[in-house]
Amino acid sequence: MDADLGRLHEHAAHLRSSQVFALNLFLPFREGPRAYLSEIVSQLVDTRLEIDRVQFEWVPPGELLGEIAGDRPGDDEHATAADVILWGRMRLRRRVAVLLEVKLSERGFTHCGGRNSPANRRKDVCRSARVFMRAPTACYLRRPVRQRRDRRYWEIFAGSHGSVHKAFPNSNLDRPCPFAYDMQQPMRNLAIARGLEQDGTLHRAWFALCAHDANPDIARQWMEWTRLLPRPSYAPVLSASEVVRVGEAAGLTGWATYMRQRYQL
Repeated sequence: MDADLGRLHEHAAHLRSSQVFALNLFLPFREGPRAYLSEIVSQLVDTRLEIDRVQFEWVPPGELLGEIAGDRPGDDEHATAADVILWGRMRLRRRVAVLLEVKLSERGFTHCGGRNSPANRRKDVCRSARVFMRAPTACYLRRPVRQRRDRRYWEIFAGSHGSVHKAFPNSNLDRPCPFAYDMQQPMRNLAIARGLEQDGTLHRAWFALCAHDANPDIARQWMEWTRLLPRPSYAPVLSASEVVRVGEAAGLTGWATYMRQRYQL
């Protein structure tokens, strides 16, 4: 796979692969017309922008999240990636980007791997959102195994909102850590967006969902994610059928027909 497209998943050959779904949805816009796509994305984030590049499985530089030692993950390293990232510009040529989590038939997001780790000595933090919000740095995710550097999720959210709790003000403090289960994955992707704003790479960044229209499970999970945030506009949703519609309007009729037949959109 081309380096600019990222690494293929182990199950990319599966008929219901979300990664291949993302490639099929957005690959025509890498070299083809992007004006119509720019229009619907502008409406999605309520900001006028022009998309000038489409990239797949994008992993941020290692120092952004502190997950990996270099800028590309090693074979034994796990790194958060944006399924699709739409790079663009707004007025005054300010750089912006929209990170998209693309789901086909998956019913949820990735859970936290540290919650049940035998090496986790602070499982009380996982069991209680109140304890976690009081001391986010006590989270087992703070430091990669056998490393001296810290992951920067909690530092990023404290920097963007004043505290982790203010970044996720609607967390139920009487329940487990809000990131112990399905909300782990969107939290990490949102941290990329906020981190890119903080380090000056981008003027604005958004994290959005692009899912198959007939996937009610992921829609419910996304609503749960939305409820954690300060406002619903922080969690926009772009349907797959909208992407097909604007591609067809741009003249990609053969591709649009294939997508509707292949994915029943």
